[in-house]
Amino acid sequence: MAMVAAISLGRATAYAETTAISTTTDSGAVTDNCLLSTANFTQLQAAQSLGDELAIRKQLLGETIACAVSDANSLQKTLNAVSMPDNQSISVQNQLSGKLDDAINFYDLESTKLSGAGISATQSIAKEIIAWRTANYSSLTGQINNLILWSQNQNLFQTAQARLAQTTQIVNFIEAAAANNDLQAGLNATRSSLENAEGENTAAEAALAQSQSPNQSLVLIQQSLQSLADTYQKFSDINILLRTVLPTSQ
Repeated sequence: MAMVAAISLGRATAYAETTAISTTTDSGAVTDNCLLSTANFTQLQAAQSLGDELAIRKQLLGETIACAVSDANSLQKTLNAVSMPDNQSISVQNQLSGKLDDAINFYDLESTKLSGAGISATQSIAKEIIAWRTANYSSLTGQINNLILWSQNQNLFQTAQARLAQTTQIVNFIEAAAANNDLQAGLNATRSSLENAEGENTAAEAALAQSQSPNQSLVLIQQSLQSLADTYQKFSDINILLRTVLPTSQ
């Protein structure tokens, strides 16, 4: 009975370890395709011998690793397809893509260990992968997701710059005829707000380039977007002032 209990505990431990690998995919989100189910655990429990159990465990672990490789390849494809606005962000993109190559190589090496592995070795492989993902992959996927988010935001900043240029022309045209302190004050406040947002946006790119923690770069990205939202509110305030100076025809 003690031996049977020990085997059952070993099966439960192996299942828990392998599931821990598969619950979070390389794109940073849970993917059903990489999750083991209770049916997989039932397979282990139904094994009639240690040989059967080993075969099942190797199969499940192999499938989980293959799925992780597939997700890493998918994330790399997404990352490489993103258009970056400058040399610094292109350099960060290349570095992160290289780290995904390293991750795929790591998974491949772990997969090759399965062929001659026994039960104890499969447990070791699972633990190695879990430890590696905890130490490396959470941060990597966070950095990649933040870089993609940052790159997508650059169009918003370009649009704001174009709108500021247009608004400046309108205000200057009106002030050429008659000075308007409210309009000039509103324009100055808008320009200052956009400069602040752009400064935070630049700081976010620097954080990504310096491989700071995903939380640090994400906070800067969020701050830049909040400042940009404040800038657009100031654009709205100027438009209200413009309507009082240049009322629309009825």
